[in-house]
Amino acid sequence: MLTTKLKYLVPDTVVTRAVAILVAALFAVHLAGYWAYQTGATAIADSARDRALAERLVSIKRAISNIPNPADRDKAAHALSSSSLEVHWSQISLVIGNAPLTERAKATADRLKELVPDLAAEAFRIGFADDGAIASGEAEAYRHMLLISVRLDDQSWVNFSTPRLGTVHPLDPKLLALALCVVIVIIVIAALLLAWVTRPLRELATAAERFSLDTKPELLDETGPLEVRRAARAFNTMRQRIQRLVAERTQALAAVSHDLRTPITRVRLRSEMLDDAVMRDLIGSDLAEMEEMIESTLEFLKFGESTETKRLVNLASIAETIVDDATDAGRKVSYHGADNVTVMGQHLALKRAASNLIGNALKYATTVRVEIRSIDGYAELAVSDDGPGIPKESLETIFDPFVRLETSRSKETGGVGLGLTIARSIARAHGGDAVLINNPSGGLSAKLRLPLSTTAAISRTEATCI
Repeated sequence: MLTTKLKYLVPDTVVTRAVAILVAALFAVHLAGYWAYQTGATAIADSARDRALAERLVSIKRAISNIPNPADRDKAAHALSSSSLEVHWSQISLVIGNAPLTERAKATADRLKELVPDLAAEAFRIGFADDGAIASGEAEAYRHMLLISVRLDDQSWVNFSTPRLGTVHPLDPKLLALALCVVIVIIVIAALLLAWVTRPLRELATAAERFSLDTKPELLDETGPLEVRRAARAFNTMRQRIQRLVAERTQALAAVSHDLRTPITRVRLRSEMLDDAVMRDLIGSDLAEMEEMIESTLEFLKFGESTETKRLVNLASIAETIVDDATDAGRKVSYHGADNVTVMGQHLALKRAASNLIGNALKYATTVRVEIRSIDGYAELAVSDDGPGIPKESLETIFDPFVRLETSRSKETGGVGLGLTIARSIARAHGGDAVLINNPSGGLSAKLRLPLSTTAAISRTEATCI
């Protein structure tokens, strides 16, 4: 659920993914940098602390050894103590002499001798409180208490105890704010650069979405990175191949249709010589159907190659003309809606689309209602009928080429299954669409939606033709 919401709020684009990768990389780099900073700062601080401790051990031992009076020695030891180093003088060692030297204690002793070579000449014992030193106790504080006993010439001991807690170096808020500002600046610059780099990809996607056979192919600019240029070049080549393939196929079919008309004409002439009128009519009907199939197929294949220019077209006037012609032919069809709905498009193509939808309804219904209205910036031509309708599962497949539903369409109704296909192709070429909807009260509604022209003047008057 959360992933779905994130996908809805954040677009899944190349820029978004690249910025996400960049943010993750910057976070990892800053985390590694902070770890390196902490490690380096801790090492420097520990080295300085151990050096100071070793130097103090040597200097305090020398100072106390020069005091002859035992009582004065203990007072001097207390006086030389500090908050981080407690000093005592005693006749016995605080570190047990026969206690085994642990790895931790040995490493600490070697480090102190390395930092202050003078300490190597001194006789001293070293250990941690929890390693078995005197008065170690069970308290947690003793776990990190370093104990050192340095022997004097008179066999007495100067005992030192100091905590060995790790050093924590908090991050300066100013440095954190500066790092955050740097990250933001880097992300903004990277997002702008990525948007600039990926612009050819967006142009390629736009060109692919707008690709249509009814427009003259314009080569896509082959700019940007090498991969994008290769993709643009491949797209240009693909588009040219498609245009050439469609043109060659259309020309071949046009030649075939032209050649077919000659034998069809001969058969029609010979059929007129038959004495049997019934047979003559049957042959004539079959020949007429063949000619219609040829014409419809060619029209479908040639769609997209029209040279007609786009202009302002009154869709209402087209619908009214088609309705008037159907009414004159004795069909029960009516027009309702605006008398002026202007769209930008090809007049003949739009008339063909509207004629196909209205003619399709007239084939399978007795009463047809045509209505035009404006909805959300679109002009909608709705053709409703009282016919048998179409099964729900076939509302989309009926738009496929050469598809005819046997349950509601027969040979007597004519057609080769291209009327709706051509209507939808024309609508989509104009930025709209064509859909079919079964009416709740029965019958079918075919809707042609086209973008309204910005100069459309729609007057909501109603005209009816019966």
